[in-house]
Amino acid sequence: MSKTNHFAALIVGPALLLSLACKTSKPDTSRVIANVGGDKITEAEFQDTVKTLSQSPKEAEAFLSDPAARDERAQLASRIAMSKAIAAYAKQTGLDQEPAVKRQLEQQQANVYFQALAKKRMTTVDPTDEQLMAFYKEQVERMKGQGQGRSAVPPFETVKAQVTEGWKQQRMQTISQEIQKEIKAKVPVTLADDYRPAGE
Repeated sequence: MSKTNHFAALIVGPALLLSLACKTSKPDTSRVIANVGGDKITEAEFQDTVKTLSQSPKEAEAFLSDPAARDERAQLASRIAMSKAIAAYAKQTGLDQEPAVKRQLEQQQANVYFQALAKKRMTTVDPTDEQLMAFYKEQVERMKGQGQGRSAVPPFETVKAQVTEGWKQQRMQTISQEIQKEIKAKVPVTLADDYRPAGE
């Protein structure tokens, strides 16, 4: 996936609006790169948005500084400006006050909050070899339990990249469950009997 597509995929309304709304307390004296109905987007805001939405600081820095990425930066700036214009237009027309729109925004905002919580807790992005080997052995045992023979299991070094990805997915799932448990403890939720999922 190219950087353009990668960053374009990251520009979702609530995430973008949330990152643009989080302005620093000190005055921003950087160059204005866009004007959206009188609301300015500065170069510093643009850079902060890229850094916020990027998977890694190195990737963000390369995107922001590489002369070959100039068109990609311009396309991203245009998308950010259009997102702000859409939000401003929704407020002008009262669309932001429609009940169905408010419910959808509330759901998307909750998703953004949840992803931010998960990202903060995903401290170890790169697992150690010991963690990977333990995860690999768990998967081998699981495969044996499902009746797959030892011959079907590739050597660790051959599948290390897939094992790493599987470990990260499992770690994210564990973090997700921990966050949900913590939220339920701090913000109790009760459902009517006929709306309660089975097993809860």
